[in-house]
Amino acid sequence: MIGSKVRLTDNREAALAAFAHPPCDSRSACVVAIDGLADPLQDAVTCRPLGAPVVFVCFQNHLEWWIQGTTKTERRESIPASDLDQFFDKHRSEFGPDAIYRAKNWGRFDRTYQLEFVDMGLMPVVEAEAGRKLASLVENAVIGTKARLGWREVSGAQGRWLLQANFWLVAAKILQDKAVSVFGKLDLTNLETVYARLADHYGAPAPVEVGSRRQAEALRESAQEIARFGHLGLVSTEALAHLYEHALITKETRAELGTHSTPTYLVDYIVGKLRPWIERTPFDQHYVFEPACGHAAFLLAAMRVLGEFLPAHLAIPSARHQYLRDRLHGCDVDPFALEIARLSLTLADVPNPNGWDLKEASMFGGDFLERHAAKASIVLANPPFEDLASQERALLTQAGAECQHVNKAAEMLRRVTARMQPGSVFGVVLPQGILHSQDAKPLREFLVAEFEISEVCLFPDKVFTFSDAESAVLLGRRLHANEKPRRSVLYRRVREADVERFKRAYDVTNDYQINQARFSANEERSFFVPDLQEVWSHCELYPKLENIAEIGQGLIFRSQSDPEYPRGAITESDHRLKGLVEGFARLRETLRTHELPDVGWLNLDPAVIRRPVHGTAIGLPKVLLNYARVSRGPWRLKAFIDREGHPVTSRFLVVRPHDRAWPLEVVWALCNSPFANAYSYAFSGKRDVLAGLMRAMPVPRADASQLTALVETVRKYLKEARAADESVLASPAAQERLRVLHWRVDAEVLRLYALPRHLERQLLDLFGGVERRGVPFEQKEYLPRSFAQPLALCELLAITADWEQTNERRELLILNEEHGKPSPEERAELADLQRLADARIDLIAPLPLQELEAVAADLKRKGLWAGL
Repeated sequence: MIGSKVRLTDNREAALAAFAHPPCDSRSACVVAIDGLADPLQDAVTCRPLGAPVVFVCFQNHLEWWIQGTTKTERRESIPASDLDQFFDKHRSEFGPDAIYRAKNWGRFDRTYQLEFVDMGLMPVVEAEAGRKLASLVENAVIGTKARLGWREVSGAQGRWLLQANFWLVAAKILQDKAVSVFGKLDLTNLETVYARLADHYGAPAPVEVGSRRQAEALRESAQEIARFGHLGLVSTEALAHLYEHALITKETRAELGTHSTPTYLVDYIVGKLRPWIERTPFDQHYVFEPACGHAAFLLAAMRVLGEFLPAHLAIPSARHQYLRDRLHGCDVDPFALEIARLSLTLADVPNPNGWDLKEASMFGGDFLERHAAKASIVLANPPFEDLASQERALLTQAGAECQHVNKAAEMLRRVTARMQPGSVFGVVLPQGILHSQDAKPLREFLVAEFEISEVCLFPDKVFTFSDAESAVLLGRRLHANEKPRRSVLYRRVREADVERFKRAYDVTNDYQINQARFSANEERSFFVPDLQEVWSHCELYPKLENIAEIGQGLIFRSQSDPEYPRGAITESDHRLKGLVEGFARLRETLRTHELPDVGWLNLDPAVIRRPVHGTAIGLPKVLLNYARVSRGPWRLKAFIDREGHPVTSRFLVVRPHDRAWPLEVVWALCNSPFANAYSYAFSGKRDVLAGLMRAMPVPRADASQLTALVETVRKYLKEARAADESVLASPAAQERLRVLHWRVDAEVLRLYALPRHLERQLLDLFGGVERRGVPFEQKEYLPRSFAQPLALCELLAITADWEQTNERRELLILNEEHGKPSPEERAELADLQRLADARIDLIAPLPLQELEAVAADLKRKGLWAGL
């Protein structure tokens, strides 16, 4: 589609703009041409709100080709007028709007669509910028109206009126700027007419009530400000998602309905991943259903995808409109969210009025979900993550709509998938708990038996702007009778540090292919696969920590609101009080693992203790472990040796060896090791460090003689770390020495686990770029990521801190080979030492001089430099 005189700002137009398909907005815009003024760069930047990656500026006797990027606009080429025919012949296939549209919108997860000159991060940035401007416009209008009315505190009804009345004015402005005829010359200050036309256009049950004369006067000033706002004709419907999340949804609604708006990048990801399956379905069988649709983010994305596959006779606007209206369906319990949804769908289908099938309905009342799911070829959803309240479940049971799951998302997915037809597909956002919870076990059993699961993608708790829930994306297709899954499951994980990379290019922290049969092979039918799966599989038959030690939480005091709590009693104090016993109540953030927690005073009277658990014993030596994780990253454990056996509160886990075969030093080293930290990180997510989890941690098979070296190494580290604490000023050399000593402890622990080199390297790489906690030195990695060889930690020490001894042994074996008859064992040892020598060269030598000097300086700083 070609548009002429496309408005960019209030005073600038583009001569031409090419769009891949309707709607003509920033998402479908591909190429723009503008007449240059004095500065071609500024002319190209003016086109940025359009979102077209390719910009042509006609300047003097040349056509300048500019590329619109995420952070800057760059000139690619300047073409003389005489060379234009040749230039466009050369780039004919690349400049096709469909090719640019696919690169711009789908290239992030399908590399075959990528074009070298299309910045895949442009679209999210342009839409976020537009969304922020819209949110600011609505917020300022609401604040201004409220101030003019003199309302200090507003009721719920007043708040809804303020939001809705001003939002409708912004909606009218958008439709006006998109050249919808009935809004063309409409004066926004004519409030009754504006609201009536808007209600009629997108099918609202009734117009917004203007209210009193005073309210009307306050709104008219807002209408004037909105009318003066910049041109909104290029706003994409996806930009409204930002507006909905940041300006239109109240905290109360989020809490009551469990609303968490789906980010546009996640919507695009899910729909894009399902796109190959959708493309294989005949166009006349497409039927999209979005339960709990909110502002209809998935329906909007589906509208664009379905539009791509239309045959020519349905691609004309009138036929396209009817086709899409018949195939997009949604429901929600929030009437205001449905208003946004209707407006969004209407904007995506300008100039046609509403007619979209969006129902205000509960997902669980009656058979609404089941009826639509039975028709749907595509189900897309981000349902509420909360559990159903007991009263809610009781009411549904009375109404004959009994729920089989406590969690709302699980219940929604059960009802939908049970009625989906063979060949139909789903893409849903779920709370991670559904992947492994007991409540959702029957659902997982059904899914693994009846569906082909194509992908599971796990996200941290920072994906949704106003929700801290850990989430997962699940994609699947219902199998036909006797059909088996055709491919393995792509299992992906995005950790917190990589969320921004995922937003830009859908890069993940790690991914791997697994057989779907794995899900049905485990007793719990768990869909959860931890990080470092190969490591845990290797250690599957190892003894567990509970085999060598007793593990449990510290004592739990009664709450003061407990009816049985003794009046006037004190549970703990920072200073000595009569009747209280010396113990540990809490863990200081800066506490290091060679120290002990700050002493407090605890009341061990059974009357104030709800559960003693493992925290009331006195005089029994133990290792203490933090209960709350000490960081969001993989370094999340701190263990301390308590030889005197103090009582402790529930802020600690108690780890007490069963016998002397496992000294406290060994347990301390295990709990502070990269192995234990990686284990906790992989299996516990954002949760606390649970005793049950730590009981199941694999430990090495070892007898007392095999533990001697580790005990001595730990004692040496603890002695020097405590001595360093007594120094007035810890020198860099002392810190470097402590780092090497702790790495020797880590290396001894990993030696006992006997992991293959490549698995130990995977384990160590988990800590790359992450600050280690609880140690008196700086550590952010073991091995640089640029060094690719699989290397054990003991081998890293051998080619750095211990290189002098390593090289002496290597030279001795070389001389022995030259002048004697080395044994097979000596030959094997020499080959291994030669491998380490090569690894040392690879670690430092191949870098350019400047980088080599930087690496050497870093090794010296860490105390690992021994010279060549």
